[in-house]
Amino acid sequence: MKQKRVAVFMGGVSAEHEISVRSGTQVLKALESERPLAVLIGKDRSFTVDEQRHTTIGAALDHLLAEAEVAFLALHGPFGEDGTVQGLLEVLNLPYTGSAVAASALAMDKIRTKDLYRARGLPTSDSFVFAGALEPGRLAEVEHGLGFPVVVKPSKNGSSVGVSFPKDRVSLENEVRRLLHEGNEVLVERFIQGREFTCGVLESVEGAWIKALPVTEIIPDRKYEFFDYEAKYTPGATNEVTPADLPKAVFEEMQRLAVAAHRALGCRDFSRTDIMLDPTRGPLLLETNTIPGLTQQSLLPQAAHVAGIPFPQLVRLLVDNARRRHP
Repeated sequence: MKQKRVAVFMGGVSAEHEISVRSGTQVLKALESERPLAVLIGKDRSFTVDEQRHTTIGAALDHLLAEAEVAFLALHGPFGEDGTVQGLLEVLNLPYTGSAVAASALAMDKIRTKDLYRARGLPTSDSFVFAGALEPGRLAEVEHGLGFPVVVKPSKNGSSVGVSFPKDRVSLENEVRRLLHEGNEVLVERFIQGREFTCGVLESVEGAWIKALPVTEIIPDRKYEFFDYEAKYTPGATNEVTPADLPKAVFEEMQRLAVAAHRALGCRDFSRTDIMLDPTRGPLLLETNTIPGLTQQSLLPQAAHVAGIPFPQLVRLLVDNARRRHP
């Protein structure tokens, strides 16, 4: 009987296509001894399975189902991390790594994620939401409620794509109008002048155990205004310190919050939650990533390595979880 393979999904239609390819390439290397199956989703939504480009999605799925027993999702951003591909795999009854449809969609939506944080009593920064037309008076509410600068971001992008830091009402209006015109809901948050951290979470199948990885502090080079796309993925652009130099109580509180966010959103297998340390309020949750980066520069694999989990073992854990969900 022909042995089924692990299909590694990468690429996608989002602005994170290239980063996803880098993540997928790392995963393919980790699974090299098992002859993994590369599934490249093009920016045009084409599917190339094992270097064979298919003209229809039906042909691609037939090829996939004939070869694969499990899908490893190394996709980032809309279409790949937001429940879309997860829903397709549910229809195919093909087990896959990472969070299911609902948690993927929820965590991709920064606005609803913050709503859920608040509903669960988890600390997060103050914010305003703009959707549809720009309502008269809302800009004044933001200025009065948050002051300047503020953080403006589209609700459903990753890797800091589209994020800006308006310093006055005119630039705030321009940024909000730009994102609304592009079809986004817009999240405007209080700017926190503090240190930035992230904390990964790993989970065994069906939550038999769950643990936070060591907290990482993110210190971008001074030339970067914040931890943006370039700072994230340019080697040497950011100093990442794992474990972070923090008082024990603060370190453990960040770990607790990362696990709480993972559970509140209904994530599974793994996640990574970004946290700001406000000088007065303490740790504040920014967002939770359901498919964190898996490149050589990515934060979760670095933290796992510090915790004694080398990258191939991390990949194996995720694949085994998916297999056990569909014995």
